[in-house]
Amino acid sequence: MPKLLGAVLLVTMVAFGKDSARHHPDYVPDEKTAERIADAVLVAAFGQERVTAQLPLRVASMSKDAWLVQATVLDKEGRHQVGGGFAVWVNKHSGCVSVIERMK
Repeated sequence: MPKLLGAVLLVTMVAFGKDSARHHPDYVPDEKTAERIADAVLVAAFGQERVTAQLPLRVASMSKDAWLVQATVLDKEGRHQVGGGFAVWVNKHSGCVSVIERMK
């Protein structure tokens, strides 16, 4: 009887273990989601006024694993340019972020 119970438990554990190993969809599947995450993180870190001064945010897929969200700054002619402002790396799979205060 104990061997039968052990076998049933083993089969049950294996069966339930396969379900937890399924691939899940990315938590950050698109540019809009990455932009919203970056905006929330930047406002929390630097304040709404500093972030608003560097809008719009530009989003680029840098690899299969990460989005790069960059702020824009005004050049000498008053045109928006990417670089020189805030930047946030957002992991597509986990949603984890890395904030860079000044992107070159």
